[in-house]
Amino acid sequence: MFDNDYFERWLDSEASKAMEKITNHESIDQQEMMVLVLKAQTNHITQMEQDLRGEMIALREDMDKRFEQINKRFEQVDKRFEQVDKRFDTMISRMDKFMIWSFSNTFIAAGIVVALVKYL
Repeated sequence: MFDNDYFERWLDSEASKAMEKITNHESIDQQEMMVLVLKAQTNHITQMEQDLRGEMIALREDMDKRFEQINKRFEQVDKRFEQVDKRFDTMISRMDKFMIWSFSNTFIAAGIVVALVKYL
C-alpha cells in the first residue's frame, strides 16, 4: 500500500528545497517545478476535501433539522386525528343517548295510546 504520510513528508521536503532555491533567486529544473506543481495540487485537493466535508456536515445538519420539522408536523397531524376521534366518540355518544331517548319516548307514547284505546 501507498503510505500517504511518507509521501507528504517527501513532497514537503522537496517543495521546501525548491522554494528555497526560488527565494535565493536560483533556477530550478523541471523535476523541481513538477514537485511544486504537485505540492500545489495536493494543497488544492486537501482544501477541496475540507470544503466538501464542511458542506456535507452542513447539509446533514440541514437535513436533520428538516426531518425534525417533518416529525413535528406528523405529531401535530396525529394530535389533530386524536381530536377528531374524540369529537367522533362524543358525537356517537350523543347519538346513542338520542336514540335511547327517542325509543323511550316512542315506547311511552305507544303505552299511552294502548291504554287510551283499552279504556275507551
